[in-house]
Amino acid sequence: PGSFTLQDVYDRACESSGNPEIVPALYAVGKMRDLVSQLPSVDAANELLFEQTCQRLVPPTLLRDDIRACTASPMEYWLYRENFSYQISASAALTYMIACTQRTPAKLNISRASGSICLHDLVPTQATPGLVHSKEPVPFRLTPNIQTFVTELGLEGIVPFAIYRVVQRFTGTEHLLRDFLDLFVRDELIHVPAVKSLAAANPQALAEMCERNVKLIEHRAGQMVEILPAKEVQDQELSPMQPLIRLMMQAVAPANLAKMDFIWAPWL
Repeated sequence: PGSFTLQDVYDRACESSGNPEIVPALYAVGKMRDLVSQLPSVDAANELLFEQTCQRLVPPTLLRDDIRACTASPMEYWLYRENFSYQISASAALTYMIACTQRTPAKLNISRASGSICLHDLVPTQATPGLVHSKEPVPFRLTPNIQTFVTELGLEGIVPFAIYRVVQRFTGTEHLLRDFLDLFVRDELIHVPAVKSLAAANPQALAEMCERNVKLIEHRAGQMVEILPAKEVQDQELSPMQPLIRLMMQAVAPANLAKMDFIWAPWL
C-alpha cells in the first residue's frame, strides 16, 4: 500500500475498463499482417501500431490520473511531480551509465507518499559475455506516461539538469567513478560462467576485460555531462547540453519505442 509500480497503474486501469492486460498484444497481432502489406517496412508498421496503441488502448495519462486521484491538493500534486521528475532523472542516469536494460514497468517502484523511486534489479547487461553494453534502441525509460506526468516543461528543464547533476557528482571528482567501477564491474562480469572460466585460466585477460568495460561506462557518463564549445553552440544553434538532449530524443522517439517488446510495455 505504501508504493506502486507502473504495472500496477496499468492493471488498475484495465480492471476499471474491463479490458484484459493482454489487449495491446492481441491488437498488434491482429493488425500487423495488414499493416505490413500496406506500409513500406516492418518498422513503419510497428511505429503505427505503437501510436494507435497509445491513442486507443493505453492512453499516456494513466500515471498522471492515478497520482492526481491520490493527492489531496494541487500543491501536494505539484510537489509530488517535482520529486518524481528528479527521481526519474536519477534512474535514467544510472541505468544508461551501467547499461541496465529490460526496465519493465514492474521494476520501477514508486512511493505513494513522496514520489521517490526504488529501482529493482539494477544490474548491468552483458550484450556478450564480458561486454557491458545495451542493444536496446532507447537509452533509458522515458515512456509516454512518464513524459505526460513530468510534463513538457519538466522534460526541457528538470530532467536534463538533474541527469547532468547526478552524473557530474560521479565524474566531477577525480577517480571517484573509476574507484567504484573497478570492483563493481569485476563482480558483475565474474558471475557469467564463460568469464569465470576465462578468469581462472588467465587472470590478466579478466583485468583487461574489466578495464575495457570501465572505459565504456566512463564514456557513457561523459556523454551525459559533455558541454559543447560556445562557438559550436552559436554557429549551429544547438543546446550546450546537446549530447544529453540527443540521448533524451532517442528515449522519447516513437520510432525507437515501437521497437521495444511487449514485456517492456513502451506505451507505459
